[in-house]
Amino acid sequence: MIVVHELAHLKEKEHNKAFYSLCKHIEPQYHQLEFDVRLYLTYMDISKRI
Repeated sequence: MIVVHELAHLKEKEHNKAFYSLCKHIEPQYHQLEFDVRLYLTYMDISKRI
């Protein structure tokens, strides 16, 4: 997901519709992968506070 995100930035600088369309073109499951990464990072952040 992170590699796809950064590759998409080579063509689209902003996080706009064209950017996310390109991400989905490269990786059809991009949005699910992004969600999973954000969920994991949130979990890790909360775990450190406990």
